[in-house]
Amino acid sequence: MNKGKRDILIFPKFKNINIIQELRNKYDPLANLIAPHITIAYPFSDNISNKELIKKLTNLLKNFNPFTIIFKGISLSKDNYIFLNCIQGNQEIIELHNEIYKQIIPSHLKNSIKYIPHITLGKSNNIENLDSFNHEFKTIVDEISIELIGEHEESIIIKNIKLGG
Repeated sequence: MNKGKRDILIFPKFKNINIIQELRNKYDPLANLIAPHITIAYPFSDNISNKELIKKLTNLLKNFNPFTIIFKGISLSKDNYIFLNCIQGNQEIIELHNEIYKQIIPSHLKNSIKYIPHITLGKSNNIENLDSFNHEFKTIVDEISIELIGEHEESIIIKNIKLGG
């Protein structure tokens, strides 16, 4: 039995990621605990061992090739989270999300929540001062990370797994 919650993430390797981090430092209290990321599977507690989770995810990711993602533009969620929007790579990320929930952690799927790929920049009820934020962030996704969320909300990487086997 694993204590603590785990999740499955993409840590994009944007050349200009420092721009994202600057915004997160201003709006996200978790900015110093976890790097900018795309959540593929939300935090979950499960009896599946890390070894078994790694094995299942490795097998699943053999079916996915590296792909390009581009993020640009900001939106505000209903609960005032600031999202950096995915404008390329959405389909691949959604397919990863769907397959992980279908094949690895089916009991944790929340059908009531529509999954939209994004990078959370923080929380604010006002993004008017971010209207001019029009940077583009582009990279190739070639690995997925399994993370353990530490007792102080810090990110502990269990394993990085390459796409395409």
